[in-house]
Amino acid sequence: MGITVVLGVGALAVRGPAPAPPPVAPQAASPVTVLVFVSGAVVHPGLLRLSADARIADVVSAAGGLVAGADPARLPNLAGRVHDGLQVVVPFATGPSQHVVRVDINAASMAELAAVPGMVPGLAQAIVLHRTRWGAYLSVSELRTDLELDAATYAAISPWLRALG
Repeated sequence: MGITVVLGVGALAVRGPAPAPPPVAPQAASPVTVLVFVSGAVVHPGLLRLSADARIADVVSAAGGLVAGADPARLPNLAGRVHDGLQVVVPFATGPSQHVVRVDINAASMAELAAVPGMVPGLAQAIVLHRTRWGAYLSVSELRTDLELDAATYAAISPWLRALG
């Protein structure tokens, strides 16, 4: 029995301490993202993928910023945090007063339509192309269905427009 103990101790002394396990490299956490929908008075409305720690201001910035017709007094809380599935609606300024002349969507030039508050980029051109191909609009509400406008854009521009045959 004594020999076994001596041999055991001698074997440990020759080998030395057990090697330490290799260090585990910390895994980089994949960045968490959320999907947010932005509409209304921004340059590029639609779906955006942003960092989970983003704020509403980041949403507006990622959507190209505010358009000229945005209502700065009714903006959403720009310091608010985003979460997956959030919808951010950036409101347009309210409609014209009674003394403002409305723009005729059947006769206005692209430049005249583009100057309408709340008119998003490319929409004036789409209005002119549609009426050239398909004829005059019977009502302003046809813009919503024919050009598939979102509710916020339609609400912003419709008070400024009229459809004369």
